[in-house]
Amino acid sequence: MRPRALASFGVLLAATALTVAATGNVAGQAPASAKPLPARPAAAAKPAGEKKWTLPRTPDGQPDFQGYWTNSTYVPLERPDKVTKALYTEAEFPDVVKAAAAREAEQTEPGTVADVHYDFTQFGLDRSQSAFVKNDLRTSMIVDPANGKMPSLTAEGQKRAADRAAERRRMGATTDAVQNMPVGTRCLIMAAQGRR
Repeated sequence: MRPRALASFGVLLAATALTVAATGNVAGQAPASAKPLPARPAAAAKPAGEKKWTLPRTPDGQPDFQGYWTNSTYVPLERPDKVTKALYTEAEFPDVVKAAAAREAEQTEPGTVADVHYDFTQFGLDRSQSAFVKNDLRTSMIVDPANGKMPSLTAEGQKRAADRAAERRRMGATTDAVQNMPVGTRCLIMAAQGRR
């Protein structure tokens, strides 16, 4: 019985090899009657009376910021304290990127408190290791207010922050009760679920 099973397996293996070889030879070939793709048309000139672009809105009237977002840029959220302009010059920009990449790649002394961090370079996640880094001359992501800084909280915002802090103190530390732990820590909802 064993030789018969080996013979069947050999026939099956040979048939599979022939099928793979046959499809591999013809897969990249187009039929003789196939026509080449037409050339891409040149961009049409915009008509003189075309409307200006307007920001898309969600059904409730808020700005619609859907799309592909990336952090492959060295533009900080807030403008650095010593920078007083909205844009760097083309000549300044390479030095700014070089300094930012050096700060990002800077390593700390192993075993020190400063060394307790996530080393992005170890996993190829540094922006300087990215295949694409957005070259942007802006000095901050924030453009309004004009100083490029986060505006201070309003009185209502300060009250809400104080109320949240008081509630957290009342509940205790995140390790005091499972209900105090974030839902991601408890694996109820993972951070990237549902995002597109």
